[in-house]
Amino acid sequence: MKNAKLSKKLNGAAIRKICGNCLRFEALTADSGKCRLKGKVVGSSDSCDKFADDVKLLNSKDGWYVIVGSDSIGPYSYLQDIDAVEASQRLGVSIKDVFRAKMRAYREPSNPIELDDSFELSSMTVRPVFNGLSRKIHPAIGVIDDIAYVSVTLPCIVQRENGTAERELPFLITSNRQKILCNHEVLSKLRLQLEYRVVSFENRWSLESIKAFIASAAKVDPVQVYLIVKEAWKTYIEFDNDIIYDFLTLWSIGTYFFHLFNAYPYVYIGGLKRSGKTKVLTVASLICFNAVFSNNLSTSAIFRLIQSGRCTLLMDETEKLAHKDRASELRNLLLSGYKRGAKVYRTEKTGRDRLVPEAFEVYCPKMIANIQGIEDILEDRCITIIMKRGKNKAIINSEPSSHDVIWQEIRDSLYILYLTYWKEIKEEYDKFSDVCAVNDVSDVSTDIPGQISDREKELWKPIISLASFFDKYSSLRTQTTQTSQTTLTRAIIHFALQKINEKRVENITETGELILVQTLLEMVQNDGYYKIKDIKDVMAQKFDEEQKWLNTRWIGRALKRLGFTEKRRLGTGREYFFKKQEILDLAQRLGIQEESGATLTQEASNDEEARTCWICGRPIIEVFEEYTFEPSTGKPCHIKCLRKVTDSQRKIQQDHGMLKCQFCGRYFGARKDLELHISKMHHQNKLTEESDQEPEKTAD
Repeated sequence: MKNAKLSKKLNGAAIRKICGNCLRFEALTADSGKCRLKGKVVGSSDSCDKFADDVKLLNSKDGWYVIVGSDSIGPYSYLQDIDAVEASQRLGVSIKDVFRAKMRAYREPSNPIELDDSFELSSMTVRPVFNGLSRKIHPAIGVIDDIAYVSVTLPCIVQRENGTAERELPFLITSNRQKILCNHEVLSKLRLQLEYRVVSFENRWSLESIKAFIASAAKVDPVQVYLIVKEAWKTYIEFDNDIIYDFLTLWSIGTYFFHLFNAYPYVYIGGLKRSGKTKVLTVASLICFNAVFSNNLSTSAIFRLIQSGRCTLLMDETEKLAHKDRASELRNLLLSGYKRGAKVYRTEKTGRDRLVPEAFEVYCPKMIANIQGIEDILEDRCITIIMKRGKNKAIINSEPSSHDVIWQEIRDSLYILYLTYWKEIKEEYDKFSDVCAVNDVSDVSTDIPGQISDREKELWKPIISLASFFDKYSSLRTQTTQTSQTTLTRAIIHFALQKINEKRVENITETGELILVQTLLEMVQNDGYYKIKDIKDVMAQKFDEEQKWLNTRWIGRALKRLGFTEKRRLGTGREYFFKKQEILDLAQRLGIQEESGATLTQEASNDEEARTCWICGRPIIEVFEEYTFEPSTGKPCHIKCLRKVTDSQRKIQQDHGMLKCQFCGRYFGARKDLELHISKMHHQNKLTEESDQEPEKTAD
């Protein structure tokens, strides 16, 4: 009865005051009660947290604390300073609970956080972490913490309580010759997590080669790898130009490195029937990284293979891509997927039948083959190779077999090449990007022949960087004409110029706006008004047959798109006002030159002697890189390299009081070095200066 009277006496406010968390309370006295969760007596100011048995670790600004209920010990400077045995004895919990709490803390961010940063909800605690929980890695191939890795499938024996079983599990083989199981628990200990779901490909790296690589018994020579890949192309495909073998060799090798680059070019294979287009795709499928054919794949499967496998996409008989109103999903994939970071959004159905937008990564190497050709926008992302029917019966009748051991040897070598030399290839690419970057050197101007566009540079940089890497190990010579040979890098540059020039000529020949600008270049010799009808008549003469779309209305709209708006209407029709300088500026922006008979290839071939930067020692790729001549020596050098040297010398002068040359501005540590420099480089300038300072002699 006493307890019943006491219960009536305690109102709702008193009960809530006893336990602020769960409100589960059986009143005993006015100031105490029995917790229904733990069965312990609690006071009026207590809560369930005081009697909790779970162990928590808190990293505060003072250090690490071990907390059990309302009891705690600490602070500890470092997590490893916490002794599980001592903590369990002092807090009255099991050693295992303390140890598990430490393991959880190792996987959590180490930056100190405050309890106020947490948000207590009904069924969970939310704590924002601004330094990230785990770093994401790609499940197929990539680089993390300056370590490269590739994904493979290894046979394993899995032991469980109910017995053992054989299973194939995904592993990461790293450049420091380690193997990591792609398992959430294993990766969590390394504070890693997979960015996408693992896609199970057929193992393209042999188990024997993987084992030898991990044991440091497998090594490759870059030049030999290059030659064996090129020989494979020459065995099955016939081209009339040897440089195409070099290009396809570099491109197929680059499929293992493409994720290191900002962009990677597509390859379009065109030609007549039975010219070998499908065979080119077949050879590429046996060499390239995670190569897949798209003939029998749905678009959703293609999106997922590219995102999770970073595969090389090979597309055969893609005539439908020539029409903009068909295959819109594939078209979006192709138009965006040549550049790193490109994503395409598609609507996906969730488990609750809800449609939500999802982003797919679509950047990967792609090779396209058909007869009809491809649209202009897609072709702008491609390097085009037109096949001809072969004459060599031995090559025509040869068919690549996937069971031939040579393909496994090639892929084994390419995997090892990637894990061993990825950093050097990345450095070559970064060097190329640095010297191509826009800089603020004000007194230097360069004229890039033909005004090569940024996209053309972007597409060719990976191929030229790979060629430069292989040339570094051996001067690979390739036949470019019947009488001369040149280094691989120089040959690829000439091939790039040839392809760029072909594309530009084709654009000028087939694109209406470009033909219009070319017409204006011929007609507008003085500033003034010109009739649209006259422009149409001159432009029509540039076509072999009548173009029904070419009329005064189309020309008026095209002129508006090109930025010409000043016009007037007379009785004989409309006239537009043009300035000669504006026409020249527009033509320069579009890469159109006045008739001069010179081409990009001719301009590049006029200077047969390759220039070399005297600062970094690398060849100067004149068409793609900005360079100048050092004032004091007259030697060529990259603008980027010259600025680095100038900045370094200026810093040395400021820090150590170096002596500055009054003629060229270079700095020297000793006066004798400065005088020797002036005597060699500026002797004539010194004599002129001394003669100017010498007093005039007067007659007696």
